[in-house]
Amino acid sequence: MKAKPKLIYYHDSRHYLMYRFDPPMSLHQLRKPIDDLIGTPVDTIVYGTGMGQTFLYDTKVGYKFGEKATKHTAGLVWWRAEENLRQAIKAGYDPFKIVVDRAHEKGIKLVGSIRINDAGAPEESTYSIGRLKYENPDVMIGEEDPGRPYVSTCLDFAREDVRNERLSVIEEVCDRYNADGIEIDEYIRVFFKPSQVQENIPILTQWIRDVRSLLDDIGKKRGQHLSLSVRVHPTERACLEAGMDLRTWTSEGLLDWITPFGDVLLIDPKPNFEWIAQEASKVGTNIYPPLGREPYDDRFHVVTPEMTRATATNFVAAGASGIYLADLPWPHGDDEYKIMREMADPDAYARKTKHYMVAPTTAKPDPYMPVRDIPFTLDQDTTAAVEVSVNDDLDSAITDGELDSVKLGIRLVQPHPNDTIVFKLNGQTLNDSDAKTSHFYGGSVPYFPVKVGMDIRINTHYWFEFDVPHDLIQHGKNLVEVTMEKRYARFTADRVLQSVEIWVNYKDVPIPVNGQM
Repeated sequence: MKAKPKLIYYHDSRHYLMYRFDPPMSLHQLRKPIDDLIGTPVDTIVYGTGMGQTFLYDTKVGYKFGEKATKHTAGLVWWRAEENLRQAIKAGYDPFKIVVDRAHEKGIKLVGSIRINDAGAPEESTYSIGRLKYENPDVMIGEEDPGRPYVSTCLDFAREDVRNERLSVIEEVCDRYNADGIEIDEYIRVFFKPSQVQENIPILTQWIRDVRSLLDDIGKKRGQHLSLSVRVHPTERACLEAGMDLRTWTSEGLLDWITPFGDVLLIDPKPNFEWIAQEASKVGTNIYPPLGREPYDDRFHVVTPEMTRATATNFVAAGASGIYLADLPWPHGDDEYKIMREMADPDAYARKTKHYMVAPTTAKPDPYMPVRDIPFTLDQDTTAAVEVSVNDDLDSAITDGELDSVKLGIRLVQPHPNDTIVFKLNGQTLNDSDAKTSHFYGGSVPYFPVKVGMDIRINTHYWFEFDVPHDLIQHGKNLVEVTMEKRYARFTADRVLQSVEIWVNYKDVPIPVNGQM
């Protein structure tokens, strides 16, 4: 029977564990990936096995992380990981065995996540290059791709020895270490020589069948169904152009769940995986999308519970079976544990405040994904049209008297007081004189958008906040229009529609303060 987790949590084993502690690590510290989740609804943890071709455990089929390093040139945290692993194994603590055993002791399933391909030649790195490349450099693709220079040093899945080596890793994780299944992380989305992708699609499909068969054989020995899941791009074209025939994998029932990974740097409440959900529903395969890593915003530098509720609401409406939590701040605080508790069941957040925050275009937009609506430069007689999906059951909340307010927020960068700008929601003009207006000199945004090239600062801007009549907001798609009817010509700065958001606020019991009851 296919696995249907209640809530999936991804732990990469490096950033939130092996990189963080000076060696040696104690048994208690090595158990933290599981112990941090005790008491939460997380019933499945997807756990990173290493860097893809090197592993953070006492592998017998490949190299351990840092095993080939004679000098440490990649920074302190990589040295920590290598030394923590070496000392743990010497002390009789195999880190992966510890987390698997601890998960099972606490009633949590643990699925090993494998970065199925990686770039890099043996002479380039002593941390992430596996045994197969060192011993057989010809297993690399070799063919150049001008748009993706890393392709040439990836493993070539057209070769039987590559596919067999990857199967041996999966077998070790599930048979020797007793993991409850495998997540195939396509990571850089490369499997074949660029000139041979289409002709080799059947090879990759057969390999996925082989993985399924291997897991079934191991599961039979244990009297257990082992899960097979994949991370994929949410568009079919991107999958096929990498050699991944997801439609066939799904129709043959090879997968337990699918995690659509597109442009997940930013939290984005607009679903992009509907076709996958339609295909998966035919055979009982589940969909678990991630929520996104950070907002592009100067007010919020981490994803808030209100954002996760809004995004999850739209995802479930689009066919998601549940949520795949990843990259939560660690060590976890109250908000992270609140998110875990709520994301396990839509009923837990149905009548809680939600922040529907439209994501902007990133510095390097995904060429396969639809173009995002913002930012939009407003010139004379131009109109920005932004779609905001809101899938709350507003009618029942109104009937029950529990809907407190709906607010529309619009951020304009560098508007001039002499401009004439018209705001509409679902075709109805909103009076800007009724809006709560505030202006700011500028603000700094979170780390990761800046890391990939987005502006570190949102320039001088105005926020316009409208109280929206309850009957004006629609279940599903809502259209926000901003029109520059008159542009004050002497002020030459670009006027940019930077942010659009809808807040759905519910009534609740007042929170007591101090001695109040």
